Amino acid sequence: MSNLSGVARGLPPEQRAIQAKCFHPSGVFVEFRKEEIEQSIPDRFEKIVRKYPSLLALKAKDLSLTYDELNKAANRVARAILAERGEDNEPAAILVEHGAPAIIAVLAVLKAAKIYVLLDPLYPDARLKYILEHSQAGIIVTDNKNASSAGRLAKDKARLLNIDKSDSIETQDNPELIISPDSLAYIMYTSGSTGQPKGVSQNHRNVLHCILSYTNKFHISTEDRLTLLHSCSTGSSVFHLFGSLLNGAALFPFDIREQGVAPMAKWLRHEEISVYHSVPAFFRNLVCTLPEAEDFPKLRLINLSAASASRKDVELHRKYLPRH
Repeated sequence: MSNLSGVARGLPPEQRAIQAKCFHPSGVFVEFRKEEIEQSIPDRFEKIVRKYPSLLALKAKDLSLTYDELNKAANRVARAILAERGEDNEPAAILVEHGAPAIIAVLAVLKAAKIYVLLDPLYPDARLKYILEHSQAGIIVTDNKNASSAGRLAKDKARLLNIDKSDSIETQDNPELIISPDSLAYIMYTSGSTGQPKGVSQNHRNVLHCILSYTNKFHISTEDRLTLLHSCSTGSSVFHLFGSLLNGAALFPFDIREQGVAPMAKWLRHEEISVYHSVPAFFRNLVCTLPEAEDFPKLRLINLSAASASRKDVELHRKYLPRH
């Protein structure tokens, strides 16, 4: 297995000890190399597709897609975007449901050399309108469920593309555009709790650098199955989404807002999730649904972020979850 190299060096001893536990038990981990950040996100994703076409990439509700199937679905939407807007590196808003539609749309926007701007369907109209106007997105990628809202937001300011109607695009081949690592990949907006939401952007190189660190720190491999519990409009979604799909792992979206926490434990066991990632509050709610000493044989890592974890969280982990 690969060493954690520079990721672990310089950390306090207790953090190095934690990272030492993150080695993948199967020994199949492949290090994400520094030179691999000098490309675009689609370049890296398409290399993974060529290497693992038949591996499970995405499973959401009743939909399962291999890497080849996910790539072709994203290519159809990407070509529809290109037909509408050309190859300029401009913002493209996405207003679709959590899960598979959002993931396909994000990949498609990036493959079309655009900058994705996620519009959460649960946001108030005022926030959605502000983000759309501030980002100056020239197109809104939507689906059947959100087409009406997208049309109301777009008016005459942006074109609409319904991904549920993109099957008419005949070719499923990669667009094969040359996308610089310096090109912007996304714009995400803050909550606006202290005023108007602020747009935070990242280019392809910076995203890949973050995924390099995430991959090598936690040894994400083709045998992993990762949760996606957050909306793709949040910054933490970047790690789950690309941490899986740029490493040949499988991504499992779960909509807590729709399904609630109660069925999550059964879902984690049934889908053999190996990497769980959420805010501490979700974790606490999940643990409260468990009987004592619950067994999750495939779960190897619980990653809590975006808020402070407490000593109580560690105690809950020790009480309800297996030692591994």
